[in-house]
This record gives sequence, C-alpha cells and structure tokens, in this order.
Amino acid sequence: MRTNQLIPLLPDLAALVAVAEAGSFSAAARAQGTTPSAVSRQIARLEAALGLTVLERSTRKLRLTAGGQEVLRHARSMLDAAQAACDGAASHASSVEGRVRLAAPKAALRQIIHPHLPALLDAYPQLALELQVSDTPADLIADGVDIALRLGDPPAGYVARPFMEVRTLLYASPAYLQQHGTPQQPAELARHSCLHLAELPGDDEWCLVRGAERHVVQVRGRYASNHSEMRREAAELGYGIACLPDFTARQQLARGTLQPVLPGWQLLGRYQGSSWLVYSADRYRAPRVRAVVDFLLALADRLGTAKGMVGVV
Repeated sequence: MRTNQLIPLLPDLAALVAVAEAGSFSAAARAQGTTPSAVSRQIARLEAALGLTVLERSTRKLRLTAGGQEVLRHARSMLDAAQAACDGAASHASSVEGRVRLAAPKAALRQIIHPHLPALLDAYPQLALELQVSDTPADLIADGVDIALRLGDPPAGYVARPFMEVRTLLYASPAYLQQHGTPQQPAELARHSCLHLAELPGDDEWCLVRGAERHVVQVRGRYASNHSEMRREAAELGYGIACLPDFTARQQLARGTLQPVLPGWQLLGRYQGSSWLVYSADRYRAPRVRAVVDFLLALADRLGTAKGMVGVV
C-alpha cells in the first residue's frame, strides 16, 4: 500500500484503538466527540482497505479477531510514535503535564509506592497519574502503560532499571509464638497454623531453602489469603505464621508486632526476585514520564530497595 493510500487510514486506525480501549462504538464516540455511526463507518472503511475483519460484532459486545489484535498492536505503536513526536517537540519545555499510567503489583504499589505519590503530585500540579494495580504483568503496548514495575526478568526491547529485591519470609506475632512455640526447623511448621496464599493448587506446600538445604512442608491453617496485607494483619492478631514479602513487614518488625520465624530460611514462590521499572526509551523523552521514572528511582535509592542490583537495557 502506497503512502498516499495509507494517510487516509490513519484516523481509522486511531478509531480502532479508541474502540478497543473503550469497549464499544458509543463509548469511543463519546471519547472522540463524534457519533457511534461515524466510528462504525471508520472501522468498516479500515476493514475494507485492509481486506480483513478486525472486529467481530454481536448485540452484546465487540471482540477483536486475531488479525484485529495484530492491527491494533501496530495502531497503538502508531499513536505512541505520534505522541513521542509531540513530546519530543515539547521536550525543551520544563513543564511536566499530562497523564502517566503506572502498572505495578498490588503489594508493592500499595505499600512502597502509593504512600509517596502525594509528594509527586504536589511537585507537578499538571501531572495526572493512573494506577493499574495487578499481580499479572502488564503488557505495555496492549494495556497502554507508560511505566511498569515488573517482578522477574524484564521484557526485551525496553529500558529496565532496578527498583527492588523481594524475598518471601515467615513471620508471626510474639503472642502466637509464646503460646504455640517457635519452630526451629522447617518440618515443625506442619504442627502450626500457617497463613498461606490459597491462590493456586500447591500454595499450601511450602518449600524453604537455606544455602544448599531444601525442605518441603505441607502446611495448614484456619486462614488464607492471596493478599499480603491481610495475611500480615492476621499474623499480628495471632492467627498463625504468615508467608510475606519482606518489605511488607518492616514497620511491624520495628514496632515489635511481628518477629521473624526460621530466620535465614527463604520461602520459594512466585512473588519474589528482582523487580524492575520498565518503560520505552521513546516514552522517557516525554517530560511527564521522565519525571515519574526519576521520582521512583530516587524513591528506591532513598529506601535502599535497589541495593546491590544492576540495571539492564
């Protein structure tokens, strides 16, 4: 397809992105200040030009076809490139304004990042933040995310900066340990009330490691939750020994409401390892994205969460 044939399709590709994000023609029309019939005509014109059905329509919902998903990915890249061009033109300006979407796991966003965001918003009155809170890794392109906090190996093709090292350890209240005793070996956990995730099969099977030692213990308990704050609060109330990301228990250790169980042993699991701030180099050129990234990196440095980690690109 020649350039002169592509140019008229650019607004129709943008309309596809709007429909995919809004979920319907009417919602996309409201967002763009037009009518549902006009949006529908744009999608029909795009499909005719491409010779491909991009949306399957029913009376209840719209669904992207496999081909439509591929077209959407490139359409989003097109809009990102257009945004980058505008941001590049404005990069000489010092003002930080506009929306930044940040995606991060629940516990890290709630307990590490969220308490400090008022300082960021106060520093940049024209900045708008959208938080996507999920333990499912965000797809920066498909989800329209500017910055993602990712646990584990960062995706290829993005800038990745070290943010935090996460370990899962065991904690209990002094009152619980005084009443039920303090385990000295992993096998003793089988006789205790243990607060585990209960998110997936096998979450009640704890694998603890210390150097070359490895022990697997089947645990049980009266209370389970896939939310670390709930497990932590239950542990503080004396309901058992909780598995927790280490950063979630720092204040409780300092106050003495929790204490380590089997110190030196680490619980293997999904929610641990190196975490990274991930973003595209193009997005970072935008003053608003750069301001948020720099703020979060300074936060990690101030809290000491990135100690000993190495950045990658």
